This record gives sequence, C-alpha cells and structure tokens, in this order.
Amino acid sequence: MECIHDYYIHNFKLYDSSNFDENILTDGIAVYEVIRIEKNIALFLEEHLSRLYYSSEIHSLQINEGYCDFETLVEQLLEKNKISTGKIKIVVNFDKESRQEKDILIYFTSHYFPSEDELKTGVNVGVHCGERTKPNAKILNTPIRTKTDYLIAENDIFEVLLLDSDGCITEGSRSNVFFIKDNTIITSLEHDVLNGVTRTKLLKAFKQNNIELDQRKISLSEIEEMDCAFLTGTSIGILPIKNINGKNLNTNNNLLIKIKDLYNNLVNDYLEYN
Repeated sequence: MECIHDYYIHNFKLYDSSNFDENILTDGIAVYEVIRIEKNIALFLEEHLSRLYYSSEIHSLQINEGYCDFETLVEQLLEKNKISTGKIKIVVNFDKESRQEKDILIYFTSHYFPSEDELKTGVNVGVHCGERTKPNAKILNTPIRTKTDYLIAENDIFEVLLLDSDGCITEGSRSNVFFIKDNTIITSLEHDVLNGVTRTKLLKAFKQNNIELDQRKISLSEIEEMDCAFLTGTSIGILPIKNINGKNLNTNNNLLIKIKDLYNNLVNDYLEYN
C-alpha cells in the first residue's frame, strides 16, 4: 500500500487514507521527494524542497507553491497523524499535455530503516547496466526503477548499482554510492547522478573536515582495488556495503567510521535546532 497511516493531503485538503487513489501517481508527469521523519521533524526539509523545485525545472515544469506552503502542509500532516518516526512523500503531478500542475500529494509511505546489524556489518549489492535519462531529476515511475526493484527481489540483495554505457558505476537505483581507497573518498561526477540530500550534506562535510575527495568515472573493474564502499540515502543514512557482485569489502574502515560520526552529528544538530 502506497499511502499509510490515517490521513493524507491532496491539493491542500486533508483526507482519510482509505480514499487515497494511487492512479493519480501514474496519470501525468510527477516529481517527488521522500523525507525521513525523526522526532516529529522532517529531516533536512529545506534541501528536499530545493531539489523538488530543481527536478521540475529540469523538465520545464513550474511548481506554483512556495517553500512556506509545503512546510505548512508537512506540519499539518505530522500533527494530524501524530507519527513521530517514518517517511513521507511529496508528489507534484503535472498534466502530460498542458504540462500544468494539477495535483499535490503529501502522505506517509512505508519505509525500511536499516537494522543495527546492517549498519554495522553492511549489505550485499549487485550491478545492472542502466542509465537514467535525466539523472539529476527525481521522477516517479521510471522504467529503470521497475527493473532494479525486480532484480533486488529476485537476487535477495539490498540494492543495485547502475552502470553507464562505458561500464562505469554511477549510483544506486535508490541511493548514492561512495568508495574509499587509501583514505580518499571516490564518487561519481555530479552531473551523472541524482544528487541526494545525504550525498550533498556529506560532500560539504568532507570539504569542511579536509577529507580527500575524488569525483570521477569509476569503472566496475576498480571494485577489486577499493578498501570499502557505502551507500547513502534518506532512509538509510550511511550504510556500509559488504559485498558487490561477490567482491567482499571491509565494513570497519576507520575513515568510514569517521564519516558515519560526521553524518550522525549533522542529523542530531538539525533535530536539535528545528
């Protein structure tokens, strides 16, 4: 079920979740954001809204509402449902022909937060040849997501890393990916990926803490040379990878531990001051 808990918002009005119509999500062009809720606070809401607007701009779509409108609606949803931990989705849907905004949906959706064991020992991931048409935009119902969801379920893995036409790793199907080699962080170029909010936060933290960063193309064959790797995302935070296509990786790397601490501090600071 796409919409969970008691209430959702559709075009500024609260409705009982039993009335939620999932067909709205497939009838048009929809940009969206998924936001983690912690202690009744929408984590990094401002950054998520910025990316929502950016996704619409990439597709030459215009969102009519301002930041304050979305912030007010999120507050209403949290207050009405009385849920302190979870995940919400903001969807802005546009008519395919006129390209005019027609629906705003904000609702709680099902979530999976990694277990303590997964956060410590890591997860298994696979690879898949596939590229997003416009990787910087977050759009619903892309064919590549359907395919990777199938692969994840079929192979009992946590995530699938995408390979571009040159055989280089870009990102996960629903996450960003980083590698560590000789105390240097290696990740894809920004124009090749969806710049996740967690990823963006980390890139700033690396600069502020003088952590070496190398943004470039990463060939699949280089996995053999990497010390470790980790995924980042709204729901997962910083999640170590223990195996990529049969290649085992270290999940107890000192730099990785430092990065986890840096990110946890960013989260705690946000929650404290919001």
